[in-house]
Amino acid sequence: KDKTQCISQERRNCIRPNSHYSLVGIQPGVYVIGMKDQFNVHDRATSPLSDHLKYGIDDVGFVLFDSTNTKDVDTFGPYFIEQYILLDALSKQEMAQNVISYYCNHKEKLNKCLANYDERQGKGFICWRFLFNQVSMK
Repeated sequence: KDKTQCISQERRNCIRPNSHYSLVGIQPGVYVIGMKDQFNVHDRATSPLSDHLKYGIDDVGFVLFDSTNTKDVDTFGPYFIEQYILLDALSKQEMAQNVISYYCNHKEKLNKCLANYDERQGKGFICWRFLFNQVSMK
């Protein structure tokens, strides 16, 4: 079986190690990086971009909000592979590296797990163990 090779290259990274930030998706390829609490539920409504903010995650991958209602690694939303590539480039999160590795090597299993995950434990791949445990119990 021919596996897709995933290669990323970082040109410049101005995010400090162990920084706290939030990442908000506006559309595929367009993200806003803000301070840790900049896009929380209370401040989001006052943002000049509020009508364009589709979902937000914090620096470790917790989903802060989501209006996309998607659960697919190839579709824009909190499970979209693109944001995990950004998380990896920005802060070298182990969770982001695991998602990228799984995407490259076990994409079908990843999508199957997502399709069956009910999100009761939360959204996003920060809930990695719940996602895979729930599927293995069925």
